[in-house]
Amino acid sequence: MSAPDWVQLLRPTDLVVVAQGTGEPTPLLEQLLEHGPEGAEVFVGLSHSTALLRPTRTTLLSFGALGPLGRPPLRGRVGVIPAHFDDLARVLPCRGRDLVLLVQVGPADAAGTHGLGLAVDHTYELRDRARLVIAEVNDQLPDTTAPRLPATGFAAAVPTSRVLPQIPAGLPGEVQQRIANHVAGLVPDGATLQLGISSVAAAIGAALHGRRDLGVRSTLAGDWLLGLARAGALRPGAVTISEAAGSAALYDWVVQAGVDIRPVPDILAPAAAGTVDDFVAVNSALQVDLTGQVNAEQTPAGHVGAIGGQAEYLRAAQRCPGGRSVIALPSVTSGGASRIVGRLHPGTVTTARSSVDFVVTEHGVADLRGRTVSERAALIVAVAAPGHRAALREGTAA
Repeated sequence: MSAPDWVQLLRPTDLVVVAQGTGEPTPLLEQLLEHGPEGAEVFVGLSHSTALLRPTRTTLLSFGALGPLGRPPLRGRVGVIPAHFDDLARVLPCRGRDLVLLVQVGPADAAGTHGLGLAVDHTYELRDRARLVIAEVNDQLPDTTAPRLPATGFAAAVPTSRVLPQIPAGLPGEVQQRIANHVAGLVPDGATLQLGISSVAAAIGAALHGRRDLGVRSTLAGDWLLGLARAGALRPGAVTISEAAGSAALYDWVVQAGVDIRPVPDILAPAAAGTVDDFVAVNSALQVDLTGQVNAEQTPAGHVGAIGGQAEYLRAAQRCPGGRSVIALPSVTSGGASRIVGRLHPGTVTTARSSVDFVVTEHGVADLRGRTVSERAALIVAVAAPGHRAALREGTAA
């Protein structure tokens, strides 16, 4: 099969940056991986395309190993650039290659501009530095409050008609529900919440249905956001996100409610400046050590996560009046190994211990604020799985 016309615009020296998540131009990504020039680099984030699992002549790069990037056969084959999510627009041009952006947009309006739909990421910030912008124009992408791009800025526009991917959060089990109940105790009425998409996030959202006047300021939002809206827990006009990733019902609500969809720096800046009262940032982890250091990126088998926005959001929460930074995780892996460890392995520190206020597992809450290193260790051991606590106290844990 011959390469599509737009692929022939690419050069082996390009860095092709693909919009991610529900903003991913999946058909373009799949064409790129099949027909892209040998030697070109392709930067992807959270992808929903199984085409990534096929052989390609291009070099794959990412800021972590999310979705298919963290699974065999790709695990260990992706070049990971350790960067914060809100820093990608600064970091990627430093590779010294010409930038080509692949984006997904909706139909043009009367002024000839196309909306970004339900997701705004680093490709939006890179648009003025790109050699080319190639757009998938999906006539099923809804019109939202997200920024718009002029058609005159596209080197090529590829029309499509496809539904957006449905992103299941996973069904919370008993462990996730116990974690969520503990986290809910840290979120007062009137708080502003940052939360991701996972079974733990889904459980936390459900545990907050009884709260009132909540706001949301989060890069990602899943169906937990819709649940909070239906429960009457949200205050009007207080939801600002960069991406909605969930069910068709969530997408419909985001459009109908006029949810503010903004670039990542716009989401983070007010919190980073300490101007969001009662900002509660909740993030997950693979491991937490006994001082509160967090690994959210690697296991001994390789990368399975990313830095993302964790460190920025947790530190931002600490700057806000009444703010709280929270790491929430199950105490053990699916294989029974402790996620509370004496020393992070393979030694990856995603977030510094100074940025963590609370560590929450199904066994309780470790409040680390104002605590010494030795006091922290005792508190964190207390929320580890009971069968691992003795080894952690004695320093013999693996």
